[in-house]
Amino acid sequence: SGVVREGRGSVSRKPSEGTSRFEKSRPRFEQGAAGMSKLPHVCILTSQYFDWGIYGGFGSMSRKLAESLVCAGHRVSVIVPGRQGQQPTETIGGVEIRSFSPRNVMDACRLIRASSADIFHSQDPTVLTYLAQRIHPRRAHLVTSRDPRELSDWWVEFLYATPMRRLLTPLNYFTESGFLVRQAVRRADAVYCPAHFLKEKVKRLYGLKQLPTLLPNLIDVPSALPQKSARPTITFVARWDKRKRPWLFLELAAQFPDYRFVAVGKGSASAETGFDAELRQRFRDVSNLEMPGLINRFREPERMHQLLSDTWIFVSTAVREGLPLTFLEAAAYGCPIISRVDPDQFATRFGKQVHDDDYAAAIRSLLAEAPLEKGRAAYHYVRETYETSRALTAHQDQYRRFAA
Repeated sequence: SGVVREGRGSVSRKPSEGTSRFEKSRPRFEQGAAGMSKLPHVCILTSQYFDWGIYGGFGSMSRKLAESLVCAGHRVSVIVPGRQGQQPTETIGGVEIRSFSPRNVMDACRLIRASSADIFHSQDPTVLTYLAQRIHPRRAHLVTSRDPRELSDWWVEFLYATPMRRLLTPLNYFTESGFLVRQAVRRADAVYCPAHFLKEKVKRLYGLKQLPTLLPNLIDVPSALPQKSARPTITFVARWDKRKRPWLFLELAAQFPDYRFVAVGKGSASAETGFDAELRQRFRDVSNLEMPGLINRFREPERMHQLLSDTWIFVSTAVREGLPLTFLEAAAYGCPIISRVDPDQFATRFGKQVHDDDYAAAIRSLLAEAPLEKGRAAYHYVRETYETSRALTAHQDQYRRFAA
């Protein structure tokens, strides 16, 4: 049986309708909005989908893309490893979401085989990419490489992982970076990246003959720069996982008692729960520090809007990243970026890159240099490159190229 839940811009269906339409044969293209040509059915293959305890950038971008395509008139389905509490078939925001047990490859093959999609678009390549190519060789297969990991990146993941995640590292490597996955990327009809700095890395990692194309993330950008709060607000938004090093941000609040610090997020897995609780207990008496937990950008967008509107400086303490979705979301609200990592020079162009983990010095330096001007430059860059309607059009242009 299927489950139907409303989302922003949702299209409500009966539970049985979502299942039967996925299973039955149908015309090759879906009719779009009135007056528009027929649009291809897109199946998003992803390791995460935002919900069911999954709140990272991969899952968020997969959901944003899927729901935006539905609003544009596409039929969209998703195939994703199931999480605790997730039903085998659900419809959220008009998107048909099919899940399988992560340990059951045959179940994944069954879902892919049943799909009538014209285009399979992998949101970061996984073994699902390989399976879809083998099962449907005549369909279009597109790959967006969001966070390509070389051996040095996997080592960082291992160092900061919980004991359970360390045990799973070999399996994760096989399903995300193994031989079959690399082969699938080389065989894809097109390969994309959401950031310029990733192009050379992806080409090298997968042995491509040419550089991938930039295919931007979809970011909601206010029509004008929001008015910042009177009291400087410094914000952190990330999973409270050890690789993100949230304690470095929490320690800053006591050093700047006149400023408001907000640390959004929570531990992403049951193994991180104790770490999350330990940090909240340790910093609970810091009067200028707020720890609101997770803000679900899909269910409560106004809370995130208000926070980023108030934010003077956005801080990332992660030891490794691709191009974080949070960088783009903060920049869209005119927030300069302070970060150790510097993807596409977001920190050096629109804030401060941190050296030797001296985040306090970076905050003092940026506040002394008119941070809102750097935030304004970040706003204009994201608006011109990643704004939702522009980025959605870029995706649709690619789908039109390969739908036939």
